[in-house]
Amino acid sequence: MAILKRKITDPRAPQEYNSQIAARDAFNLAKSKTLDTEPLDIDALVTSLGIDLRLEVLPNEISGYLKKNNGHWTIGVNSLHHPNRRRFTIAHELGHYFLHRHISDFEDRALFRNSSDRNQLEYEANDFAASLLMPSTNFKIALRQTGDNLRAIAERFGVSELATKFRQDSIRQNFGID
Repeated sequence: MAILKRKITDPRAPQEYNSQIAARDAFNLAKSKTLDTEPLDIDALVTSLGIDLRLEVLPNEISGYLKKNNGHWTIGVNSLHHPNRRRFTIAHELGHYFLHRHISDFEDRALFRNSSDRNQLEYEANDFAASLLMPSTNFKIALRQTGDNLRAIAERFGVSELATKFRQDSIRQNFGID
C-alpha cells in the first residue's frame, strides 16, 4: 500500500494529518493502483482498500454511513440518490475512514447535524471528498479550460454543481485564486 510516511523532524511536515493531506494520499493510492482518476473511480478505490461498498435503499435524509462490524469496514450509500451525489457520499464516508475511524461509526444525514464537534468532522469529510474527487491542480486546470463553467466542471469530475461550488470556494480560500 502506498501510504506516505513523514519524518517528524522535517520542519515542513504538517503537525497533523488533515483532510487535504489524506485526500492527496488517497488520490496517490488510486494512481498507484492505476485506477481512473478523472473522474476518480471511487468505487474501485474503496474496494481496493478492503472496504465493503453497499448500495442500499435508505431513508431519503440519510446519505450514507461508515460502520465497522466484526473488524471489517463497510460504506453504505443511499441507492435512491443521484449517482453524482452517491459518488460524493462514498468519498465523504471514505474521508471519515481516513480521518475519523478511530472515533466511531458514522451515519450521515443530509439535513441534520446535531453538534458542533460533529459538524467539524462532517466539514473535514466534505473537504476530503471534494479534494479527492476534484484535486486542486486538476480543478484549477478545469477552471481555466471552461472559463469557470461550474456545470461543465461538475460533469468532468462526476459530481454535483453544489460540490463543485464548494470546491471552488475552498480553492479560492486556500490558494487565493480569483
